[in-house]
Amino acid sequence: MKRYTKAKTLLESLMTIPDYRVDIGKVEYPLAEVLFMVIFALLKGNTTFKEIFGWMIYNKDNPVLKEIFEKDEVKMPSKSTLHNILTN
Repeated sequence: MKRYTKAKTLLESLMTIPDYRVDIGKVEYPLAEVLFMVIFALLKGNTTFKEIFGWMIYNKDNPVLKEIFEKDEVKMPSKSTLHNILTN
């Protein structure tokens, strides 16, 4: 039985959102992963960029996120990069 099926389904849905950023091949922070983490930060009551960023940094080594993203390391954007991603 697959673990985190609903979370992976959400991630797959987020992957359908077009990424406006130029040079997609150079993007270190996949839009779907950033949005996924933002959604969960918001669900935990973090509503400012600073709070969302703090939640993301705190959870970057979370084994559940690593499993959902199928990565050994989850990279976090800087606060300014997060702000640019969310405001664009």
